[in-house]
Amino acid sequence: MSKNYGVYIHIPFCRSKCGYCAFVSLTDMSLRQAYVDVLLREIESCPESGSDVDTVYIGGGTPSCLYDGAISSVLKKVYSTFKVDRNAEITVECNPESATQTFADECKSSGVNRISIGLQSASDSILRSIGRVHDRARFISALGILGSRFDNISSDIILGLPEQTVSDIETAVKIISDNCTHASVYALTVENGTPLYRSGYTPDDDLIAEFYDRACDLLYAHGFERYEVSNFARSGKQSRHNNKYWACEPYIGFGVAAHGYDGNDIRYGHTDDVHEYLSAPLRKTVCLSDKDRYNEYVMLRLRTECGIDRNAFCGRFGYDFIDRNATILKKMEKDGLIICNGETVRISPKYVFVMNGIIEELMLD
Repeated sequence: MSKNYGVYIHIPFCRSKCGYCAFVSLTDMSLRQAYVDVLLREIESCPESGSDVDTVYIGGGTPSCLYDGAISSVLKKVYSTFKVDRNAEITVECNPESATQTFADECKSSGVNRISIGLQSASDSILRSIGRVHDRARFISALGILGSRFDNISSDIILGLPEQTVSDIETAVKIISDNCTHASVYALTVENGTPLYRSGYTPDDDLIAEFYDRACDLLYAHGFERYEVSNFARSGKQSRHNNKYWACEPYIGFGVAAHGYDGNDIRYGHTDDVHEYLSAPLRKTVCLSDKDRYNEYVMLRLRTECGIDRNAFCGRFGYDFIDRNATILKKMEKDGLIICNGETVRISPKYVFVMNGIIEELMLD
């Protein structure tokens, strides 16, 4: 397990709330300065001060809708608080409408070397229907701005949006493949409390599976490789920060709704209420049981193409995963659900999109 921390920083501000979004975000821009001020104090006073860090991820929300200078001040505080590796991966999320030249220049001068920009759909009518502020032309324009400063750009697509077609998926993948090094392909989940939920919309699971298969085929054809169920990258461009989550490595979370993990048995989270965070940015800690640790590790590792490594599992838990699950693993292998070479266990590629049922069979009750 890596001894280096990842750092996640949550920026909750958005120009508008998307119809599918269940993340903690708000459109009241008057709170931005106060929020950044509290964030800087939280980073400076954290108990992990002085620790080694090799990934930083500023997400949201929409970090690019902060005021000029906010990103640089946050990263400056990170650099002064931690021992940040000189080759650290530093990612900032943005949306097309706020991915300006000023934003790109500020990120570049602050040490950012990876940008994640949201597309979701290549159809302007779908983008309007889900409350996105940008259109396809603005997304392509933003890619031009970002591409002049960064050679590591990620984007994402949502599958199962209202009125979505295979043609939309094909167009979106083509745009991303022509301009990006990383792609995330997510199946739409209609969360309680979102506008899509209130509208009564229910995505078609069979159609989503068809979209996913088509997106996979096109990304493979354009030189991308899947390394996690929803994530694809060109060679050497996997998200090092997100890989920490899937490997159960330690990371520190700052900001409203942010979570952290010590890499062993302690997880913590912040309040989901922005005003409560502003008045008291406290961590709420949870101690994981042995069953929790096992289930989390199995669930997260089996989402990846690498799967569960026998030696890594034994080093973490003190016993052998394959021996412990020998009977069910033999049955799953016979049924073609998993691939087991004696050293690793992973989900068979054709069952990746329906892996949840397979994973549940290997988790503790």
